Amino acid sequence: MRGKGSGDQPAPDRRTDQQRFRGRAPVAAAPTDPPPPEQAATWRRRALDQQLPAARFPAGSGRPSLVYLWATMVLAAAIVLGFAVNSQRGVPPAVVDSQRDNVLKVATSTSLTIQHSIEDLDQRIAARSPTTPDAELLKQVVGDGATWNGAAIVETASRRPLATLGPGLPVDLLPPTLTANTTYPVTTADGPALIRSVALDPVRTLLAAQPLDVDELRLSPTARQGVFVITPDGKSTLMQGVSAVDKVHLPVVFRGLAQSKSSEGLPIRVTEWPDKQLVLASAPVGETGVTLATLIVADEAGGTSTIQGVLTGLTLLAMAVPSFLLMRLALVGPVRSLLKQAKAHACGDVPPKRRLLLVAEGHRIARALALTSGDPSPSTAPRNRWRWRPTANQALALATVVALLWPMAAMAATLRAPEPSIPDQLVRDEETRAEAASTLMGKALNNGLQSVIRISQAAEAGDPTQMTPLLKQELDNHQRFRSLYLIDPNGSTVSSAGREPLRKEPLRGEAGIDLDGRTARVPVVYAFRVGANGVGVVGEFNIDYLLDMLRAVDGQARIVDQDLRTIFDSKGFRAFQALEGSARGAAAEALKGGTVGQAETPDGKPTLIAAAGLTKPNTVTPLKWSLVVEQDLAGLRLPASDGRRWTLLVAGAATGVVVLAQVWQYYVFARPLRRLAAEADRISDGSVEAPIPPQRHDDIGALAICLEICRQVRHTGSSRLGGATRLRGTENDPTAVLPEVPPRPEADPAAPSPGDPADHPDDRDDRG
Repeated sequence: MRGKGSGDQPAPDRRTDQQRFRGRAPVAAAPTDPPPPEQAATWRRRALDQQLPAARFPAGSGRPSLVYLWATMVLAAAIVLGFAVNSQRGVPPAVVDSQRDNVLKVATSTSLTIQHSIEDLDQRIAARSPTTPDAELLKQVVGDGATWNGAAIVETASRRPLATLGPGLPVDLLPPTLTANTTYPVTTADGPALIRSVALDPVRTLLAAQPLDVDELRLSPTARQGVFVITPDGKSTLMQGVSAVDKVHLPVVFRGLAQSKSSEGLPIRVTEWPDKQLVLASAPVGETGVTLATLIVADEAGGTSTIQGVLTGLTLLAMAVPSFLLMRLALVGPVRSLLKQAKAHACGDVPPKRRLLLVAEGHRIARALALTSGDPSPSTAPRNRWRWRPTANQALALATVVALLWPMAAMAATLRAPEPSIPDQLVRDEETRAEAASTLMGKALNNGLQSVIRISQAAEAGDPTQMTPLLKQELDNHQRFRSLYLIDPNGSTVSSAGREPLRKEPLRGEAGIDLDGRTARVPVVYAFRVGANGVGVVGEFNIDYLLDMLRAVDGQARIVDQDLRTIFDSKGFRAFQALEGSARGAAAEALKGGTVGQAETPDGKPTLIAAAGLTKPNTVTPLKWSLVVEQDLAGLRLPASDGRRWTLLVAGAATGVVVLAQVWQYYVFARPLRRLAAEADRISDGSVEAPIPPQRHDDIGALAICLEICRQVRHTGSSRLGGATRLRGTENDPTAVLPEVPPRPEADPAAPSPGDPADHPDDRDDRG
């Protein structure tokens, strides 16, 4: 048979006149001259470059230093841009934010008052007897005139009055069709008012009117501050203070605020005012359609200095460039120079001159390369062998110190600089904020007391043991209570709803709001009333419900008792913990009555603290509590504070960039280079038996491969120079565990050898 490669056609590279070879005689190769050394070195270099790994990002030794330089340039541009953006003169954003926050709190408090009065009116009408005369019903609605000052019963279709009490209602300002259980805001000659429409039956509707009042604010006379109420028809009414602009300009200023759904705050530039601006802040009053707005005249302040930002950015670059150069000298330059030498040695092209390497690891590797090549270069001479050279880690540490000089200096200079003073308007706004928060808390506690009073009155008229459904309904409708229960004169529970009661002290007095002083885990605040039948109704307030009101206050809000113990704290607290710090003095002053604001601590440092006593309504006065609000100055958007924050932010980012670059260089390049230098020392000591595997496919890995080639040349010969065939796996090669090969049995002496020609027929005829 013919072999696989046999045939009648000649090979394309074989001469046609060549005789066919028969037999096993060896064929002598044609003698060829060896290539010149330069050509062989060039071919080896090309083959070696194909075998070495390509150092792509982020494997290159020069990548970390370049990333550090580019990131530092970006930070320098960012700090210049940050100072330039805030360099314009204008009203400090902190003043605008404070005005918006204050008007929002006042609008929320006003909405809470309106909602409570509406709920009380609806419940009174729902609980009326069907036989109650209209005149008697109107008297029950109006009462003493403190809440609803006028009421009327009209025909639903024609709006013809059937019975009236108090001042006449502006029926002509209402829409043609009256909707049941709806509140209509209107503007009358006496000011804004709310008209509540409640359907008595299919043909009659009760209309009740109440003037729209706003909680009294601490206005700044120097800022010409004024509080306005804007109804859905676009009409505005000055409620407190003075108008900062003429009345004819108010429609332009308040344009688009009618029936607003969100709070707003913005400065308005007035042409006639060279160094002042008008600040407008507004917020909706619940779902009534009324908008509350404030106007003040605020002084302009200078912004951040652009020149300071440019100088800061330039100093950052001035310190980054030396650090970058040190990184290049410590790692990039030695590695690249050493890799160039190693490639030449691996190709048999020993350079006549070597560059001086500045780091110890590079010198040790270069010495090993010279020894494996048999080149007695000056680098191996005793006078250079023992010369002290810094290690790569020492040089990188020096670069790190230089790079961190700017962040440390910037942080130290910024933190040591005096903090900016607090504008007077912010102090006044903080006092308003404390008063509004105390009033809101007082109203919430009073509303709970009123609910307890209504339940107590119902218990007097009915069976106390059958009040559980009413208690559950109250808990479902409002989240203010955690527990509602009725107790008899002996203290036993008659009816209850909600969670297990925590109160331990007996009731003191007939009605009111009290704090249980015997509990230590949590403060227990409760409202109570003892009826004429001796049955008491107790409602323990939900702590989360009260804390949510404090958390809505901008800043840290705390409620303390007359012993300056913390009852509630918006930032988390331990019950009855003593109040400490600058807020203690403000709280003590507020307990005496009134509102206190502080812009400086006793040692002269700036601060922003305000405290107000809980005195409204009168039902919360016996508690003898005060509410303290303390602002974090770092969060105030003042121009000087913006510059401080921006500088600290960039300094922190610069520190992070330095740490990232140095950790990158240390773990990816410096440590493998030190490990490779240790292998080079072993070769320099004469041990060339152990191979040197590369750790990564990067510059250090390529250097390790070249050193391994030189070791093989030293161990085996020049046949292992660059271009020699080497085992090289691929990613598709599976990893497998080979089974153990059993030892071969001893061969039978009589058996023929596998290489015996007798067992193989002569195949000379089968060869072409």
